[in-house]
This record gives sequence, structure tokens and C-alpha cells, in this order.
Amino acid sequence: MILAVILAISGAIFYSADMIKDYYIKSKLDPRVELMKASQNTAKAKAFRYTLNSGFTVDERKEVISRVVGEKSRGNTHIKGEMVNTPVDIYYIDRTIYNYDTFSKHWLEIDSGTSQAEELMISELNPLSNFRFREVSRVEKQGFEKIDGAECLVVKCSPTVESKLLETRWMDFEYRLWIDYKQSWIRKGVLYAVNKKTGKTKLYIEATLSDFNDSIEIKPPDMKKK
Repeated sequence: MILAVILAISGAIFYSADMIKDYYIKSKLDPRVELMKASQNTAKAKAFRYTLNSGFTVDERKEVISRVVGEKSRGNTHIKGEMVNTPVDIYYIDRTIYNYDTFSKHWLEIDSGTSQAEELMISELNPLSNFRFREVSRVEKQGFEKIDGAECLVVKCSPTVESKLLETRWMDFEYRLWIDYKQSWIRKGVLYAVNKKTGKTKLYIEATLSDFNDSIEIKPPDMKKK
């Protein structure tokens, strides 16, 4: 009985020590520093998987732009899902786009004319393009949440963006980012923006990222398969 009590007390002490250490580490995190570190590290990832949902609201009416799951590996990309109410299955491999046409039930092969997915102006093929900042003046710590088991620092910021696709039509960007501060990855990001022309239409894009630097092989589809 006495031994059980001693073990219980010892366990409680160690547990409390871990809690104190965890609290201390979290309290010392600088949200701006962690954001910069995670942004740079995530941009260098050679491979990852992701989901991306986007849409806009007009007069409180929600419209879906896209819902896709994707994977990237060494510049090659594969996405599948829905864009503008149309099923999509697209590969981008070595300058070539393979797009499955649901009407003809055939694969279409198109030379993109570029080796850079960013130049295609399709954010679904390059989700990180939505989360590249030219300048971040202020970063606010929002708290902590878990994403796929990883403890994340949640931050909020209103940066100027690098994406020409976003900058051309949208303004007043607001971001929430979930930063895996132990591994320096951005696990999740949500952005909101307002249309420059109308001032009423609001954009949202939500992306989750996982399986960083996993071995992901992306091959062209079987062109004969319908």
C-alpha cells in the first residue's frame, strides 16, 4: 500500500514537471520567428500531401470554387476532386499537364510551356503559393491546437502576399496558420480576403499539409485507361 502511494506521488511529480516544462516552452515561443522558420522550411519540402478547399461568399451566399486532395514530389503534382462543380483529375509532370476529360472519358495531354507550377496560375496545383508573403508586419499568437497529433502554435497575421493571382483581384488579406513548432512545418493555413472591385465578395482558402518529405512517386496516368 505504501509503495503504491509512493509510486503515485512520484508519477504525479514527473507529470507536473513535464507540464511545467511544456508551459515554459510554449510561453517562450515568438510567433513571428516561428512563422518565418516554418514558412522557409515548408517551402523547401521536396514532397508532401495536401487538401485544399476554396470558395467565396456574396451577400452571405456561399459558393464553392474547389475541393481537392493532392500530392507533390520534386516539382510534379497530382490533384483529384472538384473545381467549379466539375470533377477533376489532373497531373502536372515535367511541363506536361494530363487532364481527365469526364465527358469524352479520355485523358488529354497538354504541353504547359513551363517547368514551374506557379506560372500556371492554378493554386490547386501549388497550394504553398497561397501562403508566401512579401511582408508580415504583425503576427499574433492565438493559442495551441493539435493537427494530426502534432501540437501546433496558431497565429494570425495580415501580410502582403507574393501571389500575383491573389494580389490582382483581392485585398485585406487575413491569415490563420497552424505551425508545428517542434518540426517547423506549416500544418494548416486559412486565408480570407475581400474582392477589390466589389468590396463585398469574400474569398476563403483552406489548406492542410502532411507527409512532408515522404517518398511519393507521381507517374503519368495510363492514357489508354478510361
